Amino acid sequence: MRQHSTSRFQGWKILLRWAEFRCQDGSLKFASTAILKHRAPMVDCTRLQWPDKVTRSIVFPEDAFSSCEDANTDAMAKAQRQILVMNGSTDSRGRKIMDSADNTDARQQSDESLAAQYEISFDGKRYAFRQHRYVVFQDALRYAVAEHAKEGFLRDEAFQPSWVAAYRPTDEDESTMRLHGIDFIEGHFLYGGYRYGQLCDAVAFAAEHPNL
Repeated sequence: MRQHSTSRFQGWKILLRWAEFRCQDGSLKFASTAILKHRAPMVDCTRLQWPDKVTRSIVFPEDAFSSCEDANTDAMAKAQRQILVMNGSTDSRGRKIMDSADNTDARQQSDESLAAQYEISFDGKRYAFRQHRYVVFQDALRYAVAEHAKEGFLRDEAFQPSWVAAYRPTDEDESTMRLHGIDFIEGHFLYGGYRYGQLCDAVAFAAEHPNL
């Protein structure tokens, strides 16, 4: 099954990424995340010229669904509404569309609570369950839930919940990234089809292989 799809809406690129996981009752559930990105070229630009600002946003899943189609439909609807808000769009009565989504802190707290329940920790970039590391929370949760559901599973009595605020590039990092054409998505620096955990590694490769 495909794990992602791409579409566009009002000048934004929408990347849907979904994952499936099995619940303790044996049922299969799906959750989809929408990654939004806007980097439109200037009217008179060449292929290698881009505006200074790259806008990104992520719509995290709030619920799990019984099919990936339902999960994607929910994520797409939320993504399109967020784009309408960010674009300053108006409704049929000329009123500015406002963000009616649930509070982001509440959603983060929900993930943090699930992580503590299933012995998942987060260091700001990666989610960890036992010796395994994940970039996407739902991938870590799916595996942890499956392990907890196994007969004879033993909880790690030494586990201490740990949830660090998600890493974000600084203004200085963003300036360096723009200079080299490096992107940052879901904890990775991306350049030339490769991904890096550290900005310095991406910069070193970009310096040796410009214009990829």
